[in-house]
Amino acid sequence: MNRPPAMDVPPPPGPARQFPPTRRALRRNWWNRWPLLLTALATGPLTVVLISKDSGVAVLVSQYFIFGTMFGGCFLWINRRRRKALRHPWTVWRIRYLSGTRYEWVDLLGPHGETVGTLLLSTWAWDRGKLVNHATREIWFAGDPAKYGVVSRPGGRDMRYAYVSRIYKPPRLTFREAGEPPVPGGGRHSKD
Repeated sequence: MNRPPAMDVPPPPGPARQFPPTRRALRRNWWNRWPLLLTALATGPLTVVLISKDSGVAVLVSQYFIFGTMFGGCFLWINRRRRKALRHPWTVWRIRYLSGTRYEWVDLLGPHGETVGTLLLSTWAWDRGKLVNHATREIWFAGDPAKYGVVSRPGGRDMRYAYVSRIYKPPRLTFREAGEPPVPGGGRHSKD
């Protein structure tokens, strides 16, 4: 596997999850995961009781049961995958940022500008472009570039889960303004 180029701030040695800022970031928002899932699951029997009594509250309780279980389960699954990826050390990668209408991707670039992996960032709509954007040239990455991992700014504090998507494909036509520095592998209007 190609080693990414060095950066001004070197990542710490060892597994990324041992880095103190990364551990703090993993503990942040824990209340979104377990309590949401557990309270949603606890409303399951209540939903059955309220539906059998033909109560108007049954609709609200059943919606909380359905959506709370769904979102709580997704949050736990993403956190589990994030923890698994953080068993790998942080490495520095040069990137090419790609964005479409609803999603954002990063191309992890090798030492000669070749694409080693293209990962879809797991980002809410209001967070698009905040962690990485067209001005970002390097990131910290922990994981397998061919499958999934965690993307972070240098420092390991603000992280996003990233994965290779079989369904959503990145836009293949990239554009840069005339005054911007060239991105390896891309021209003003280029097909990758």
